[in-house]
Parts: sequence; structure tokens; C-alpha cells
Amino acid sequence: MLWCGAGVLEAACPGFVGRVQGAFDDGFYVSGPSEEIFAVVGPRHWPGPLHLVVGEMAELPAVHERVRVSDGTLVAGPVAVLLDGCRRWAPSLPERLKADPEAWHGLAAGVDVDLAPVWEAVKHDLRRGDLAAVFGRLAGRGPGLTPSGDDVLAGILLACATDSARRVALGRLARTARTTTLSRAYLRWAAAGQSIQPAHALLDAAGSGDGDAMVRAAQSLAAVGATSGRALTAGLALAATELPRTDVTRTMVSRPAVG
Repeated sequence: MLWCGAGVLEAACPGFVGRVQGAFDDGFYVSGPSEEIFAVVGPRHWPGPLHLVVGEMAELPAVHERVRVSDGTLVAGPVAVLLDGCRRWAPSLPERLKADPEAWHGLAAGVDVDLAPVWEAVKHDLRRGDLAAVFGRLAGRGPGLTPSGDDVLAGILLACATDSARRVALGRLARTARTTTLSRAYLRWAAAGQSIQPAHALLDAAGSGDGDAMVRAAQSLAAVGATSGRALTAGLALAATELPRTDVTRTMVSRPAVG
């Protein structure tokens, strides 16, 4: 069964024309004219808001090759995917995280070297509920298409999005991130309460207070990418343990901290 994320459906509407932005072992990124971006990936990848999960692809399109959507089919060089046959990835979030804060300790690996200089300041900002300051310190920090600082932010946003009343303000904050187009898209969907499947499994386990299931989900999430899964786990753990249990949206429009 194919999986299609909400971000893919939003971008790849009839008449869409884009380009292959980059390719990897079993997939490729597609970018559109208005910062639309998503990934077409093979079956070993988890479903997520920006993932179009398809079967094995015998051949990948070339970088910069044209991508178009016509008659319900996405075509990128040798790859053709019938979008109408895809199952939509539409995860939910628990209303609250019932797991004791101690259950989160030890789930996240050590601090990424790029984040170490600001880590204690980030925790201090979180304890004050100042998400704007956290964004100022972490957005775009680290190398790659999704810097580790952004992956941490995605975890924080996703945990905060368990309160649906916060999502509009969280989305505004996500759009201010000075980072890559791909990272900004992931942040936007995290603010809307959507991420990859293991992140939702971890939050579901935390919502039911199942510590063993939390460990299993955290292990699956940590295996995603070189550092992305571990950083996302760290962001979820930070939000669950450091944010005050009060309304944090009041601080989201404050001037971001620097340094």
C-alpha cells in the first residue's frame, strides 16, 4: 500500500510542475515554484507529511529533471505514481502526555556537537516558555538539508501541537525559521501536529504512560537518518520535561534570541 503525506497532496495538485532537487539511494526530492517540497521514497521509509512512499524504483530520475502531475499521476522521468491509489498519512496526537517526566530521561542520545554551545541556554529558554528564543538559537544550526537544530525544533513543535489551540501560533513561528526550505516544511507540519510514524508512536506511548513502548518507539526514531531521528527524539523529550505546564503561546512573538 502506498502512503501519501498531506504535504505531498497539498503540493502535487493537478497541473503541478516542479523539478527533481536531489536524489539519494532509494528516493528523490521534488521542489516546486513556490517553495513546495516533498520526497518520493522507497518502501523502507516511514510515512510522514512530506513523504510519498512508493514501491521499489528500478531507476531514479536525474537531478533537475522535470516533475509533473497530470490525470492523477505524478511523473518524474522513469517514475510514474498513481496518486489516486495512495493511502493518506493522517496521524493523530494524544491530548496530553501522561508519561512521568522521568520516563523521558535517557531516551535521547548525547547532544549533537553543533548544538552543545547553546544547549543549556535552550533548556533555560524552554523553562521560561520562550519558544521564540529557542527558535533563535536552534533554527538552521548544523549542516545538511535538515540541520540538527531544526530536527530538535520539530520535536518541540510536535509535542506542543498536542494542544490543538496552539497550532496556529506554532505555525506562524515555524514559518519564521531561517533555515533550508526542506527544514521549514518539516517544521510547518510538525507545528500542525504531523511528523514521521515513529515520532507519533513515541507520543502515543507517552500519552498512555507506557514506558516500554516509549523505549521501543524511541529506538525506531533514533535510527532515522544520520542524526535526524536522535535530534527529533531530543526535541520531544525537551518539550515534555522542560516546558512549563502553562500557556506558552504568549512568548512566541517575542524577539528571537541570538548566539
